[in-house]
Amino acid sequence: MKKFLFLLSLAFIFAGTAFAQAQKKKAAPAPAPKTAAKAAPEPSVTLETKEPSFVGFTGSFIKFGAVSGNERSFTMTVEYKPWFFEVKGVANAGYNTPDLGEDGDLIAIVAYYKTPGKAPDGTSYQAAYFDFMIYFDDAPIKISNLNFTLLGPAAASSAVLAQAKTWNFEQGKVFKMQKYDASIIKAQAAALDKADVEKEIAIEKKRVADSIAKEKKRVADSIAKEEKRVADSIAAHKKRVADSIATEKKRVADSIAKAEKRKSDSIAAHKKRVADSIAAHKQRVEDSIAKVEKKRNDSIAAHKKRVKDSLAKVREEEEERAAVAAAAAKKAEKKRKDSIATYKKYVKDSLDKEREEEERAAAAAAAAKKKKKKPVVEEEEDDPPPPPKKKRVKKPVVEEEEDDPPPPPRKKRVKKPVVEEEEDDPPPPPKKKRKKPVVEEDEEEDYPTPPPRKKKK
Repeated sequence: MKKFLFLLSLAFIFAGTAFAQAQKKKAAPAPAPKTAAKAAPEPSVTLETKEPSFVGFTGSFIKFGAVSGNERSFTMTVEYKPWFFEVKGVANAGYNTPDLGEDGDLIAIVAYYKTPGKAPDGTSYQAAYFDFMIYFDDAPIKISNLNFTLLGPAAASSAVLAQAKTWNFEQGKVFKMQKYDASIIKAQAAALDKADVEKEIAIEKKRVADSIAKEKKRVADSIAKEEKRVADSIAAHKKRVADSIATEKKRVADSIAKAEKRKSDSIAAHKKRVADSIAAHKQRVEDSIAKVEKKRNDSIAAHKKRVKDSLAKVREEEEERAAVAAAAAKKAEKKRKDSIATYKKYVKDSLDKEREEEERAAAAAAAAKKKKKKPVVEEEEDDPPPPPKKKRVKKPVVEEEEDDPPPPPRKKRVKKPVVEEEEDDPPPPPKKKRKKPVVEEDEEEDYPTPPPRKKKK
């Protein structure tokens, strides 16, 4: 029965394919209108000549802004094949500036290089505009702040417009050259007027509309004929398909009966093979599971043993590291304490030594002072004893200079008493003044900084 349904579905598929082919022929697109223009890719437009051309437009295309002194801004927009551009600037006609666009004959001349381009829709255009002039009553006026902009289909060729501007080094110069007078006059005479352009556009639109209507009628007639032909073809094909389906049904029924018998025999044999295969597979799976289970248990036991040994080893290593770290810490602490004790002893000895030296120096200074006082009295009577006093005083003075870091203050203090005791002997006053820094050394003893004193020694 299943085979019969399969063959029947094949027959329906065949019939559907034939019907689809007929529908495709029916829906075939009508031929394109003969008047329709094919879209052409835009060619690369490049400047090939520097010889200018001229085209004229009447004042109907120009719109002027407000008057500012003798100047008046203007905008001229043209969108008529092949001219698609907008030009802006400032016009200066002197005292006639307010009359621009109102009275008189106004003609605009555009200078350009012939570089025809074509848009994707087939519209041709010019893009290399570079100069502009307005003639008021056949007389040119001053133009400034000139700027061209391409519009519509020509907008893609802005690079050509920029290149054309670079060739025009001086605005308005081309209109002053006599060799172009004939071309400019011809452009003025053939100037395009906006009303004429609009009439031409209306005529062109009507012609295109008539052409489209005619083409639509032709296409409709063609479609009607094609639909009738397709309908007749479909009817004939349906009859052939019906006959073919009847024949195929009978053949399929016979084939299905034979297939059903073969299928029942094949199913019985297949069932037996599957049952045997399932039993054998089940036995293999059970054996494999037992092996895998044993292997897994053995692996788990070995892994547990490795983990236990590893943990024990890690604990031992951590204990050893902790013991080593503790010993190192104790050693470092003992070394630090010994270093502190040594440094304290060194500082104490150094300070004691300095005090002893200062005491000796003070004692020597006191003894020298006592010795000095006796000869001072004698010096008043006689002058010979001062030299030996000077020698005895120099030794402690030198020692004090080696120990004391601030010698400059001593020199300053020495100068004042020297001036006061110029009448007496010069050596005694310096001795007194040097004893004062000895007192400063006693004050410095409180600072526990022996290293600087070692450097001075």
